[in-house]
Amino acid sequence: MNKKKAKAGFFTGLIVFFTLLALPPTSSMYLSALRIVLKHSHQNVITTLLAETNLRSVQEITPLTLDRILLQAEEILVAVPEDFDLSGEKGIQLAEESTPGTQKLRQVIELQTRGLKRTLALALLMAVWWMTEALPIVVVALLPMVLFPALSIAHVYAARMPGYFVAFTPYMHRLVVLFLGGFTIAEAMKRWNLHERIALHFISRIGFSPKRVTLGVMVATALLSMFISNTATAAMMMPIALSLLLQAGCHPAESRFGTTLMLSIAYAASIGGIGTLIGTPPNVVLAGFAEMLLHIDITFQRWLAIGLPLVMVLIPLSWWLLIRMNPPEISKLAGSKDVVKKKISDLGKLTGGERNTCGIFALTAFMWIARSGFSIGPLYIPGWTALLGVPWIDDSVIAMIAVLLFYITPTDFKRWEFTLDWKTNCNIPWGTLLLFGGGMAIGKALQETGAAHFIAMSLMDLKSLPAILILAAIVLLAKLLSEITSNTATTTMLMPVIFALGSALKIDPLSLMIAGAVATSLVFMLPVATPPNAIVYGTGYVSIAEMVRNGFVLQVVSALIVVLLFYFVLPSLSPLITF
Repeated sequence: MNKKKAKAGFFTGLIVFFTLLALPPTSSMYLSALRIVLKHSHQNVITTLLAETNLRSVQEITPLTLDRILLQAEEILVAVPEDFDLSGEKGIQLAEESTPGTQKLRQVIELQTRGLKRTLALALLMAVWWMTEALPIVVVALLPMVLFPALSIAHVYAARMPGYFVAFTPYMHRLVVLFLGGFTIAEAMKRWNLHERIALHFISRIGFSPKRVTLGVMVATALLSMFISNTATAAMMMPIALSLLLQAGCHPAESRFGTTLMLSIAYAASIGGIGTLIGTPPNVVLAGFAEMLLHIDITFQRWLAIGLPLVMVLIPLSWWLLIRMNPPEISKLAGSKDVVKKKISDLGKLTGGERNTCGIFALTAFMWIARSGFSIGPLYIPGWTALLGVPWIDDSVIAMIAVLLFYITPTDFKRWEFTLDWKTNCNIPWGTLLLFGGGMAIGKALQETGAAHFIAMSLMDLKSLPAILILAAIVLLAKLLSEITSNTATTTMLMPVIFALGSALKIDPLSLMIAGAVATSLVFMLPVATPPNAIVYGTGYVSIAEMVRNGFVLQVVSALIVVLLFYFVLPSLSPLITF
């Protein structure tokens, strides 16, 4: 970590935070807060307010008419419930006389505006600290737990205004549970070395020339990275690749083929992660924001229609680019076949743990993919939840079924040993789950306080640009930010902004959000950009100059491919993408 950068970021974040808290609200903040208050008000409150100001609809409330509205709000008494979870969304209603439970509508708007401003201040503080790594990103994700109640943005036991939700609920969002299931599957694979067996068999099937070995390594890495973290996948594939290079006599800092093979692991790990919903944290972060902001459920099956086509295009394309940019100096890999065969032989026969893990993984994948129905031409095949009459079972419940199965399927019944134990599961990156929760908490606050609407109004000047240019700008921005900070933190920061941008410009926000989330995973230029890059850089086969040279080309090409696929191809494959 760069300590100077961290110190500068720490104090910059504090200055921005306290400065924004001290500044008076702008008229645009009042306007956005007013819209949220009216959204949560009974119709009689809206009717009374508009009637007294000679306006016909809420849409006629503009900066020019705002002063009249606020002046009239001084004359209207309303009752505000203590808990909107109990009163319903339209909880604010007219009060006939002043009682301990009533207040002027103007006071309610002022409170909402302060909540909006404080949410923006907290969001900027977290963004600066995430980007500069002033504190560990997981620690920054815990700030809403403290500052939501302290700043009256959200409360810990009731859905009160200005946040209208319980402060800690996003930290146990169902998608956090889904990713916990994905992490557990990964830990089971690693415990029994099932991932290594899969990778070795893929390599042995594809072939042993330099080009074929590179392709085999990339396919195996991408496949594993769809279900295991890209860091763990790269760490497992790197020793296999090293064995092949050493056997072939390829030395660090001298071999073009060594550069190609190592970069192929890093790049395939990043690309493979976008293939499934649980493949990489940004996918789950995006799904959480889609549900909170747009009330759209991105299922495992729905994501496959987006992620798999991208992987199927980017893996062969990146393989071809790496081979063209770094032509192998050898035509054959001496002894590589023997190396792979020996490694497979060393693994021995399938153990009971491997069989259990493989079976549970296959069952879970089937349940995820077949949960919802799908059409094959005119034929519609219903999902298994519909056939069994259990529509309330979703992907997160299936993930927990898998977790339980790992703990109750024995590997040695006499010794009372099971496929997974809690000691192994302690290796799960629990901090990442907290990071999801913190990101979704600040995102929900931005939406519910009106801060997202305020951001959207600030971006209206971009409405004259074509949608494809907006898409390209988002993809490039996401890639650039992810080169210098965590892609999970980048996705968490960008999702509310992209949502606001799409809403303001009348472009489908979800399409832009998905493109932005995908782009954060496709970072190839720097060792610090993502752990797989750092892992292969540490082998000595890849210099920074080589990584930047290859990564820059792949950055540009992958950005172009993502934009073209999202704009022209994916809308026909997935209902989630509409341009």
